[in-house]
Amino acid sequence: MTKRILVLIFLFVISIILLTYFLFTLSGENKNTDTYSVRTFKSGNGWGYQINTKEKVIIVQPYMPCITGDQPFPDEKSARVIGELVLSKIRNNEDPSITREELNDKISM
Repeated sequence: MTKRILVLIFLFVISIILLTYFLFTLSGENKNTDTYSVRTFKSGNGWGYQINTKEKVIIVQPYMPCITGDQPFPDEKSARVIGELVLSKIRNNEDPSITREELNDKISM
């Protein structure tokens, strides 16, 4: 009987250790490991965006891409939407350039 209890205690301790290990491992994966972020900023009489990593700024876009002249985004929401689109392209290892069609689809000018 005591041998059976010792085996059960051993299995219980091993189970607790494994459970603790996996909980810490999974919680580490659930933390925001994405190092990118989008920030909007005032640009002239409108808005722009920048994309950052934890360490540095990688893109600064004070004006709407694909538009002739230096025209900022009309509002903060537009700048954020396009910044998020660029960021999604970066995360998917795609060319982060924005086309005129994408700009027209995402924001109303």
